[in-house]
Amino acid sequence: YANHGEVKLRISARADSQEIAQQLIIPVETQLREIAGLDCYGADDETLASVVGRLLQHHQETLSVAESCTGGGLGQMLTEIPGSSEYFLGGVIAYDNGVKVSVLGVNSDDLDQQGAVSAIVAQQMALGVKTLLKTTWGLSITGIAGPGGGTATKPVGLVYIGLASPNGQVESLECRFGQTRGRDWIRRVSASTALDLLRRRLME
Repeated sequence: YANHGEVKLRISARADSQEIAQQLIIPVETQLREIAGLDCYGADDETLASVVGRLLQHHQETLSVAESCTGGGLGQMLTEIPGSSEYFLGGVIAYDNGVKVSVLGVNSDDLDQQGAVSAIVAQQMALGVKTLLKTTWGLSITGIAGPGGGTATKPVGLVYIGLASPNGQVESLECRFGQTRGRDWIRRVSASTALDLLRRRLME
């Protein structure tokens, strides 16, 4: 089942008891995990947010987020997990460029030259919220969710995700989600992609 940027695989077996059916499923699940590698984040009731939370707890690390186009959607996904206050400290919804500058410390010249939807701004947002809230990791999202606001060079669906890591490294990921599935889909997939980027770094 494919939806919101994820593919869910359902394994079923028929047997005389649930225990026997489960034993039949285990080798198939093991094989699928080997094929998928890091692309497989969990099973059963696990979500990207719950897996990221477990990894942060395992490393005894904390997270803060800075959001623009997702408007708090990333923070909502994180706080849906019971006990998330142990590792998620909070976030900043920097929808206006003035907030990006005054609160997150984004360079105004970079905003003027590169635009709010750019790799450099995503990186500065991530580093800014990490510094502001004194967390181990900083994660940011800036993009064009539509339906308007797109240009030839920066179309609707263009999203940049920024990640500031404990060792001082700051990176960004460019995503082009397109505009055919609408604003809500872009926002949801942007938040999920940001969580997945952090999950992969936590597993390195």
